[in-house]
Amino acid sequence: MTRNSDFVDVDPWETQDKEDTAEAYYNQPLRQKHRILADENLRLKRLLRENSITWSPIATAHIHAVKHGNSGRMTRRRSLAAAPTNPYLPTEVLLRILKYALTAPLSIFDPLSKLRPDTVTAEEKARGNQIAIHFLATCRAMHTEGTRILWGHNSFTFTSPEALRHFAELDLNHRKGIKGVTFRIIAQFYDDKKRRHRLHHTYHQSLRKDHQLPVNMRVNEQTYARGGFRCYSWSQIVDFLAALRPPFDPKHDRKQIRPRLLPALESLHIDLVNFTADKLPTFGNDMHNMASHELGCSLNELYVTGLPIDDPGVKASAELTGLLRDEGLYMTGVPAYVQTKRGVLPLSGHPICARVIRAYKSLRVGSLGASTVPIDDELSDSEDTDFDALDGSGLDAHHSHIPTMPAAPAQEGHPTSHREDKVIWKRVPISRNSGERRWVEFCRSSGYPIEPPADKNGNDDDEEDEDSISICPCCGEPHPGTFLDQLLDEAD
Repeated sequence: MTRNSDFVDVDPWETQDKEDTAEAYYNQPLRQKHRILADENLRLKRLLRENSITWSPIATAHIHAVKHGNSGRMTRRRSLAAAPTNPYLPTEVLLRILKYALTAPLSIFDPLSKLRPDTVTAEEKARGNQIAIHFLATCRAMHTEGTRILWGHNSFTFTSPEALRHFAELDLNHRKGIKGVTFRIIAQFYDDKKRRHRLHHTYHQSLRKDHQLPVNMRVNEQTYARGGFRCYSWSQIVDFLAALRPPFDPKHDRKQIRPRLLPALESLHIDLVNFTADKLPTFGNDMHNMASHELGCSLNELYVTGLPIDDPGVKASAELTGLLRDEGLYMTGVPAYVQTKRGVLPLSGHPICARVIRAYKSLRVGSLGASTVPIDDELSDSEDTDFDALDGSGLDAHHSHIPTMPAAPAQEGHPTSHREDKVIWKRVPISRNSGERRWVEFCRSSGYPIEPPADKNGNDDDEEDEDSISICPCCGEPHPGTFLDQLLDEAD
C-alpha cells in the first residue's frame, strides 16, 4: 500500500522532449527506407559478384581479368619488376600533398547537403570546388587520412537548420574535433497577396535607397488558417540552435549522456540577414529555453552581426548571451549581408562592439572553474552594492545552474594592467573579416572595453563611471552597465 507521503506534488511544464524529437528524426520514413534499400543493394551486388554476373563496366573488366588469370594480385618479385623507375615519394610528402589538396582557403557551405543558390553571394557561387575531393577515392589509406584532414582542417558555414541537422550523418569521431562554425540565417518572408514590401535603406549605411524585400508568394487559402504577411526569422534562430542538440544514435548506451552535434564547439559566428528593425515581431520564450538552458554556458566566444536595434533585437541579444560561459567574449556588428531581388550581397564591414559576459563574478566569490581574484577590503566594502545589482542583469541571460558551469579559459600572454584584479583581457578581431586580433582590456564590473586614462600624469582612476566605457561602434552610444539602469533611464 502506497502512503500519501510518497507522492511529490509538482506541476509539469509544457515542452517538447529532445529525446523523442531526435529519435523521431532518425526514424523518419524516407531515411529508414533509404537505409533498407542501401542494405538490400549491397546484398544484391554481393550475389551478382559471386555468380559472375556483371552490372557495370567496371565490374565487367574485373571479372574478365579474373577469368584470364590476371586477378590483380602480384607477388613481391613481380611488383618490384613492374615498378616504375620514378622516384618514390615518402609518406610524409604524400600527407602534405593530401593536406594541401583537401584544405579549402575559405569556408565550405552546407557540407553533406545540397547548397541553395539563393543563400550565397555571386562570388561564392562562382567559386567552384575548393578541394580535390577525388583524393579520397584513391585507396583506403588515402580515404582514412583524407577524411580526417577534410573535417579537421576546414571551416564550415550552414545556411539552413536542415543542413545542420543533416550534418549528424557524419561520424562522431570527425564531428568532435570541430571547434567553430558559422550560421548564415536569412529571414524568410511570406505573403499570399501581391504586395511590395520595403527594405529600408537604414538597414545599412551603404544602402543609398530603399530596396524591395524578397517575399515568397503563397496561395491564399479560403480557410480559417492564419495567412497574410508573415516571416520566419526568430524561430529560425531557435531551429538552428535546436539542431545542435544531441542527435539520436541507436548504438549509444541509454544510461550515458549522448554528446551534442558538435561536442567541442567553442566559437560561434552568426550572420543575420534581412533582420530589419521595426518590422519583425517579438518572440516568446523558445529562444531563452534553447540558449540559456538547453545550450547554456557552452561557448567561449559568440559573434553576431545584423541584430536590429529595436526591442526584439535587444531581447534577442540578451537571450543569446546565455550561450556564453562566464567571462566569455560577446561581439556584435552591423549586418554583413543583405538579400535583395538580385540575391545575397555583401556589405562593408565596420568596427566590432565587444564585451565580456558575467566577468564580475570573480570580483565577488571565486566560483567553480572561474578565475579567483583576491579581493581587498576597500573593493569589497565600497563596490559590493554595484556587484549585487549586476547579479541577475537583464543584459546577460543566465541562471544559477547546479552544478556551476566552468568559466571560459583565460587567455595568456596579455599586456600588463594597472589593476589586474578589476580587468580582464581578451583578443578581439580588428575587423569583421580579419583573422588578426588585438588585445583589449575590459572592465569586470561593466563588461565593456576600458579606454586609456585621460590623466597625463598616469594617475589611475578607480571610479567606474560612464566616461570609462567606450562608445559602441554599432549605435554610437555608451551602453549602461546593467539592464536595470537602462529601464530606469527610460522611465525617467
